[in-house]
Amino acid sequence: MKSLVLALVGWAVVATTSSPAAAQAVWDCTIGQRVVDARGTPGLIVAAHGDECLIKYLDGRTHGWVPWQALRAEASGKPAAAPPALVARPSGNPPSGNPPSGGRSATPPPKSAADAVAVVRPTIANRLVYQADPRGHVLLTAAANGAPVRFMVDTGASLVFLTPKDARAAGIKSGDLKFNHTVQTGNGPARAAPVLLREIRIGELAIEKVQAAVIESQGQSVLGMSFLSRLKGFEMRGRVLTIDW
Repeated sequence: MKSLVLALVGWAVVATTSSPAAAQAVWDCTIGQRVVDARGTPGLIVAAHGDECLIKYLDGRTHGWVPWQALRAEASGKPAAAPPALVARPSGNPPSGNPPSGGRSATPPPKSAADAVAVVRPTIANRLVYQADPRGHVLLTAAANGAPVRFMVDTGASLVFLTPKDARAAGIKSGDLKFNHTVQTGNGPARAAPVLLREIRIGELAIEKVQAAVIESQGQSVLGMSFLSRLKGFEMRGRVLTIDW
């Protein structure tokens, strides 16, 4: 007789009415849960937005937003440990430091822009394309709270990071900043102040209420995952960055 097994995993409840190897239903986006999408491709939930989960696939470079209703838990039914926090190093080199988190050690960054993560979705409404410079950096100008800011795109950065100068241009008063966090940069530890940007806009593309941080000794503003993960999709292939929204 078939048995019914229920397991509570974080926010998700998974169920099976057949053998333990059967795929199990997913009822929410649980960070760290191993899942299989509708095509049978396994991956790991690394972020959530509304009813969609950001899935990191096994190649380590490709991510995709998938509705949780289209996912099944991996056959084992056991969630994986949550992935390490994405990090950024605000320096002239490809970034790799920590977001404001009390100064924990950095996670190794992608070796170059060509090694950066790809995030793709099947439906394309609008698209922006940027070419990396000779050092492999993708630089673009975006409006932060209406002020033009030159950003370096970094898929290894968990947040948007601003220089003090760019923060002032964006209307953030220096007296309102509380540098109560520490990040590890390419030039050593630096103090950081968390902020919330009203909007980041690139042409007609606009994302509101973006988590960011101002780094005291920052020399280059960085466009990280607190902005990129909210796009419809983005992909770094070779030396070309494609943004879809």
